[in-house]
Amino acid sequence: MKWKDNSEHHLLTENVEKLLPFANTPISSLDDKRKSLLVFPLSFQESEDCIGQQHLFDIAPKENDYVVKTGNLAGFISLNKMYVTISSRFEIESDEDYFLHYMLKKVLAVNLFNLKHTATDEQVFDFLLHLFPYFLNKALRQGVYKEYKRNEYNDCNVKGTIDINRHIKCNIPFNGRVAYRTREFSYDNHVTQLIRHTVEYIRTKRLGEMVLHTNVDTQENVAQVVSATPKYRKQDRQQVIKSNLRPVVHPYFTQYVPLQKLCLRILNHERLKYGRNEDEIYGILFDVSWLWEEYLNTMLVPLGFKHPNNRHNTGGIWLGYSLEENKKSNVFLRYPDFYDKERRIILDAKYKRHIDYVTDVNQVITYLYRMKGCIGMFVHPTNDKNGLKSYNLRGYGDDSNARLIEYQFHIPTAVSNYEEFEGEIKISETTLKKQIEFYHSLFRRY
Repeated sequence: MKWKDNSEHHLLTENVEKLLPFANTPISSLDDKRKSLLVFPLSFQESEDCIGQQHLFDIAPKENDYVVKTGNLAGFISLNKMYVTISSRFEIESDEDYFLHYMLKKVLAVNLFNLKHTATDEQVFDFLLHLFPYFLNKALRQGVYKEYKRNEYNDCNVKGTIDINRHIKCNIPFNGRVAYRTREFSYDNHVTQLIRHTVEYIRTKRLGEMVLHTNVDTQENVAQVVSATPKYRKQDRQQVIKSNLRPVVHPYFTQYVPLQKLCLRILNHERLKYGRNEDEIYGILFDVSWLWEEYLNTMLVPLGFKHPNNRHNTGGIWLGYSLEENKKSNVFLRYPDFYDKERRIILDAKYKRHIDYVTDVNQVITYLYRMKGCIGMFVHPTNDKNGLKSYNLRGYGDDSNARLIEYQFHIPTAVSNYEEFEGEIKISETTLKKQIEFYHSLFRRY
């Protein structure tokens, strides 16, 4: 079966019973029970995100029949031995989902063309391998993980706590050495060992060398991990896995949590079930709204935009404060998708057809007022040509010194191959950047 995201599809009566166990149910309740359904980015979050409240799909009666309603999830899954592909609604006539492929390539550096569009267990595992460089490089940007380890020495360079019992056992009669213990930072620990075991495991797989040589950064980071783990032994793998069952808890090395989870998935190469054997489910799904926002991030951050992250509680803005015992206490923390104080622009990424003129507009105008912005811009994808609707705002009074813009980002569909699609969408990217600069110059005087 083939569906599109955010759409309704007719459902044959004989398929309703097979699909009902997975319908009208939050993703988080399914994902907690087995790990063979990979939902990106939910499956690698440190804690449950709002995507977990999304439904895989909904089934509802309609005119003496049934329809299936999809949301913001796209990918390919197997449900009760039924293969389902959910593509983006911008899939072209040739059944090639170039838009989803392109966003994965831009955001995750994953080339999905190397994978077949089937939800077999082996294909899910192959995708895990393709994700490894992305999470490895994000983690290593924070440096090689280090933690305190207790080491035991028996030499003449005493620099820790003397171990009396061991000293008597090893150094009587006195031979010039002293037995002692130290607590030192070490790069060779259970986390870096887990990463090293994963690297060595990937080397043995069909896609291994290609995955580990994705780019220069990946090669350098793999070399750092190998250099930091001189005590690596293949026979220690199961013990290393056991020592990593609890997630990393560290205020700085936050990006090691998803990497740790991915490494465990790869090393276990697990295939868990949902419910009974006849109710099995596995596959790969992507939160397309998240991908859309991160895709825009690849264009906007190089232009100077800030991209707050509500998932990691970074970059937010406070809307107010309260006075308690003559002390100011910040309240109402919010996270705009993108903002540029210099350009005085607030930009909101929307992966939907139409803007909500109440909730969405109120949200952006709140950010504009708080940050004294002049331009509030919604950016959402469309099959139509690049276009926009512009509304003058009264701003800080009756003067029309601010503007609200609905910007339609053109997703090409009338193309014959991926290379043509890539060329067309780059034109859309350039047009968006020019539009931002145009409005910046237009409102620069305010």
